[in-house]
Amino acid sequence: MPFLSVDDADFWGRIPNEFRAILDQAGDGEVGVSYFELGRREDNAPAVTCLRMEPGFVLPRHAHDCHRFEIIVKGSLTVEGRVLRPGSVMISEPGVVYGPGVAGPEGCTTFEIFSTHHGSHTALIPTDTGELVEYDVWTPEGARKMAEHARKQAAVLAE
Repeated sequence: MPFLSVDDADFWGRIPNEFRAILDQAGDGEVGVSYFELGRREDNAPAVTCLRMEPGFVLPRHAHDCHRFEIIVKGSLTVEGRVLRPGSVMISEPGVVYGPGVAGPEGCTTFEIFSTHHGSHTALIPTDTGELVEYDVWTPEGARKMAEHARKQAAVLAE
């Protein structure tokens, strides 16, 4: 049984090759990720993503097609006007849109627990009409769409 810490350099980057598409869209050093499957992928088992965001990083408004539980473990994240600090949690049901999330001045590290493997890498992005469009962020096209969505929201927040 491995023991891991977010403070260990080798903690970061424990991801399947498919995850690299979304990391390729992020700026250098803006994001650190580790990914843990809690069972077999073919069983659509739960999964956990640990995400380290640099100060000011914008995680765009989106949803997932599964239940989600996220806990802040370091730094802060402002979501929908509320500042979340270590020990704060966000819980959402399938299809519930949340965000954007903006990492605080010290950055932010979260653990996000997804009830399904599929939901852990599929984002539902709201259009201007409110329709949710599904993107698999493990594909180059899905990762590009999610990154474009993030850049648009970062620009709006900067105004």
